[in-house]
Amino acid sequence: MTYDPKSAAFPSFSAARRGFAEGKGSPREFLEQCIAALEAREREVKAFVSYDLESARKAADAATQRWQDGAPLSAVDGLPFGVKDCYDVAGLQTLVNSPWFADSAPAEFDAAHVAALKDGGAFVFGKTTTTEFTMALPAPTWNPWDLTRTPGGSSTGSAAAVASSMLPLATGSQVRGSVIRPASICGVAAFKPTFGALNRHGGIDPSPSVNHLGLLGATMEDIWDAARQIAVAVGGDPGHLPLDAAPLPEPKRPLRLARQYTIGWDKTDDASKAIFEEWLEGLKEDGVEIVEPGHSQAFSDYEDATTRTIEFFFHLFWEIRWPWLEARERAPDKFSHVMHGHLDNAAKLTIEDYRRALECQAQLQSLHRALKDEVDGFVTLAHIGAGQKGAPEMGTPWYNDASSAVGAPTANLPLLSVDGMPLGVQLMGFEHRDAQMIAHARWLLARGKAPSA
Repeated sequence: MTYDPKSAAFPSFSAARRGFAEGKGSPREFLEQCIAALEAREREVKAFVSYDLESARKAADAATQRWQDGAPLSAVDGLPFGVKDCYDVAGLQTLVNSPWFADSAPAEFDAAHVAALKDGGAFVFGKTTTTEFTMALPAPTWNPWDLTRTPGGSSTGSAAAVASSMLPLATGSQVRGSVIRPASICGVAAFKPTFGALNRHGGIDPSPSVNHLGLLGATMEDIWDAARQIAVAVGGDPGHLPLDAAPLPEPKRPLRLARQYTIGWDKTDDASKAIFEEWLEGLKEDGVEIVEPGHSQAFSDYEDATTRTIEFFFHLFWEIRWPWLEARERAPDKFSHVMHGHLDNAAKLTIEDYRRALECQAQLQSLHRALKDEVDGFVTLAHIGAGQKGAPEMGTPWYNDASSAVGAPTANLPLLSVDGMPLGVQLMGFEHRDAQMIAHARWLLARGKAPSA
C-alpha cells in the first residue's frame, strides 16, 4: 500500500458522533466498521495482544441507546479505544511483551485513564502491543503501509491499529518518543501532553520521571475529546496540574515557529530533508516566520542543549533498578538480551550519575521555558525518515529525546511522505499551553499537506 498524506484518512469517532442524535449512524455501526477492519488486517499487522468483540458490542449497544435517548454520558460515549499493554485493564493481564508477566493474574482495577474514558461511556476494544517493558525487544507488529517495515515503538500496536482503521483512538506512553515516533512512522495524529497533565497511573512504568501518557488517533478532535475526558475524570499525575480541559481549540495560525535540528538532522536521509524544507518554505509563504537557532544566543544555547540530551538521558534509567534488578536475579531467563543490557547499564549508575542527569534535564527545561514568549512553538521532523525495513524494530528517538526530556506538549502531524511511506512533523509547545499547541496543530493540518517525495 502506498501512503499519500493528501488522501489518507481514518474513521473519526467525533465526525460520526455528530450524526448519532439524529439517527445517522450509531456507536454500534461505528464499532462494526472497526471490527471489519480488524478482521481484514489484524492477521498480518498484529496490532493487538487481546480483544473482546462480544463485550465491545454490548458496550456499543448501550451507548447507542443513550444517544437515541438523548442522554450521552460525554463526547466519547460509544468510543472504542485501545489500551497500550503497559496499562492495566480490569480483568486482563498486563504483559508488557515480557515472559516475566506471562503467568501474572489479571489486573483488578483499570488504570486511571481507562477508568476515566469508561466513565464517559467509551469502552476498551482491546490491548495493543508494545515492546518488552516498553523499552527493549520490539513487538511482533508490522507497519500497515508496508509489512516489511517497522511500525515504530514502543506504542507500537496503538499506532498500527489506528493506521489500519481498526480504532479511532488508542493510548500510548512516551519516555523517548514512544508516542510521537510510531505515529510518524504509521501516519496518524498523536498528542503527548505536558508532563503529568494526564494521569498515567495503573500499570508498568519503568521511567516515572519522564514517562507521559499519550494518545494516538484518527484526528486531533478525537484525541482532544479523549484527553478532556481523562482530565475531567481523573486529572493529572498526583502533584501535577491537570490538562486544561477547554473545548476543542479552534485552528490558529502560529506567528513564529522555531526550527529545531537536534541530533536527528544529520541522521536523516536526503529525501526526507528535502520534503521538510519544502514544507517549511510553504509555511513562510503563508506568513509563518521560521526562526533558526542562530537567531539569538538563547535559541542557540537551547539548540545546543538538545543535541546533548543523549549524554544524560540514559542516566535517568537509574529508575529501572527497582524492582527489575532483583527480578532478574530471580529469573534471568525471563529477560531478553536487550533488557539485560539496559539493566547492566542501570546497575553501573551511581546516585551522583542520576543527580547530574536530573540537573541536566532541569537545565534543558529552563532553556526551553526562557523562549516561551519568543515563539509559538518548535517544529522539526518526527523521525529520521520512513520506518526502517527488516526485522521490526522501534525506529529512532533522535528527534524526540529533547521534547520528552523537556516535558512540553508535543504533537505528531501526519503531513509528509517519503518513498510512499508516512513521515510526520513534530510540533512542540510550552508547558501547560497544551490547548494553544493543539490550536496551532489544527491550523497546520488544515492548511493542506505537502507533496510527497
